[in-house]
Amino acid sequence: MQARNKKRLFSYIPMRAIRFYDTASRKVREFHSLRKGEARIYSCGPSVYAAPHLGNFRSYVFEDAVKRVLMAKGYRVLHMMNITDIEDKSVRAAKGSMRRMKKITRRNESQFHRTSGNLNIIPANKYPRATENIRFMVRMIKKLLAKRLAYKDGGGNVFMDVSKVRGYGRFSRSRFGRGLGRKVMKDDYYQREAGDFLLWKAWRKGDGDIFWKTPLSKGRPGWHIECSAMELRFLGVPFDIHEGGVDNIFSHHENEIAQTEGATGKKPARHWLHCRHLLVKGKKMSKSLGNFYTVEEVHGMGFGYDAIRAHLLSTHYRRRLNFTFSGLRKAADDLRACRRCLSSLCACRSGKESPEADRLAKESLDSFRSHACDDFNIPAAMEVFCHYVRRVGRLAKGRRLGRKNAKLARETMLAMDAVLGFVVKGGWCHGN
Repeated sequence: MQARNKKRLFSYIPMRAIRFYDTASRKVREFHSLRKGEARIYSCGPSVYAAPHLGNFRSYVFEDAVKRVLMAKGYRVLHMMNITDIEDKSVRAAKGSMRRMKKITRRNESQFHRTSGNLNIIPANKYPRATENIRFMVRMIKKLLAKRLAYKDGGGNVFMDVSKVRGYGRFSRSRFGRGLGRKVMKDDYYQREAGDFLLWKAWRKGDGDIFWKTPLSKGRPGWHIECSAMELRFLGVPFDIHEGGVDNIFSHHENEIAQTEGATGKKPARHWLHCRHLLVKGKKMSKSLGNFYTVEEVHGMGFGYDAIRAHLLSTHYRRRLNFTFSGLRKAADDLRACRRCLSSLCACRSGKESPEADRLAKESLDSFRSHACDDFNIPAAMEVFCHYVRRVGRLAKGRRLGRKNAKLARETMLAMDAVLGFVVKGGWCHGN
């Protein structure tokens, strides 16, 4: 969708307070941006050691809906999403070859962008790669060392000293007892170990030629420091909203807060927003269970990207989504009805003007925006959208819509779709 069309479509939804559940406070809070009229957002982006899967895009599609709601409210959104192209898994996938790692990560990054476009996700303003921001990570680590919040071991590794971090564990509501007296050498998205965590990982033989020579040592950054350094560089701290999956709460976001606050004296974000996991047919997605899919694989089964997007948004972000093919088929049916309704409205040339139709448009749009702004209840907003499409379709079929009614109905549907992102992409309908 071109910029001028975005401005026209998003302008239909009047101003209304946005409230959502903040992970840090464990309360639903009203959103107020730090800078008037601007919302700065950081999203934990893909780790591109492998192609992104369906579960990853549950979060990315929801985060796109958040952005669209903010835009509908009139905010200028400055959105940054990192690309994690250096970590343990990418080193293992490349078998210690920098050249091979770059080939793997660039290929998977390109796939991520293609799939994002197919799902009608509005691109972030910036997608910084971790490998292109090493010097900013080193700079932050040196600050933590200077403040004695971090230390070097004898092998060239640098660790964050969590005993020096006041209130460590408060964000994730974690209780460690005496379990913090260890050094956590893992650099992994799913590790749950607590202790002094890596800021800089010294080179080992198995790393091959994957390393950077820095004043710290020959090696590479830990996973947590990547986000802190890139947030500081591209957004500044604090910014408005930090997004991610619930698996990021501990240890990644807990450690991110410790690093950023230690180096700058400020917390990274004012609000924290986390999306829950996706299940497939009621079970965790796993290759061993035969229920592991990418978006492109599901599309290859004959489902439109619009239907996939709709199904990914069909459950509230604070609940686990059970992804099923029956749910996909229902989404596809609803979207076909939407396209038929839009076609009938475009063809509407005669019919009696109806106060009922205008009243329905106003009430539906008001209900839609109320749900969208209330803890981003997109599923409830979708129900309003589908109900409106059915009602308007019946009015059009019964020739109870005048030309002015039809024009307002089209505008109402497009205003809702500006948030949902199902129909308008570049020009008009998509989904094939």
